[in-house]
Amino acid sequence: MSAYTESPRYRRCQALFDQRYPNFVNAGERYAEWLAAALRPEATLLDVGCGRDSLAAEAIRRAKRSFGIDLVADDLRHNRVVQLPILATAYQLPFRAESFDVVALQWVVEHFAQPERAFREIARVLRPNGTLIVLTTNARNYIPLLSRIVPSAVRHFALKRLLRRPAHESHPVFYRANTRRALSRLAERSGLHLAQVEYIGNPFYMAFAVPLFRIALLYERLTDSPRLRHFKLYLLARLSKT
Repeated sequence: MSAYTESPRYRRCQALFDQRYPNFVNAGERYAEWLAAALRPEATLLDVGCGRDSLAAEAIRRAKRSFGIDLVADDLRHNRVVQLPILATAYQLPFRAESFDVVALQWVVEHFAQPERAFREIARVLRPNGTLIVLTTNARNYIPLLSRIVPSAVRHFALKRLLRRPAHESHPVFYRANTRRALSRLAERSGLHLAQVEYIGNPFYMAFAVPLFRIALLYERLTDSPRLRHFKLYLLARLSKT
């Protein structure tokens, strides 16, 4: 727990949220569930953009073999989740074709300047009937929409000072693969199939001010409607290799 999440203001926001969503399963928990379901006992897994840790660390450790790639050497040195961390880019994966049963992408897709190039590489290293699990930000939500309007200096200040968010959230974002339609198009061009999509909300970006959090919570209630769920903050997707 951080000082931010332990503050009286944040706890008040958490209490308001719990009143409305007492059995809520957050995006990270759902991602871990999906990844665990995809991993058979003999599975070989690749975590693209593995960083220092994973929301699905327990599931990844159960894989027979696990590899992780990232662009930040220091993060790879601190990673204790995958068996073999490697300095590499998603645009040129250092693996043979059909090497993996499962590929995981956690908070990575939004950073792809060339998503089709990355998806083609992922499809290449996936085995037939292999699975790709994606957890990313939904470009249709107001948070990424605002981030594209607000100057970068203001955005970095808000992430660091108001929200106490990790440094990776300040990395350049492009949102070129961050809608269901975009993922479906990329899948078709890469030899993949978009099998399942789930949208999950999160009003806590506004927890630095209770009145703003109440507005964000109202937004969550409105987007609980099946017709509006595609406006929630997070997008969780499962793709398979055809």
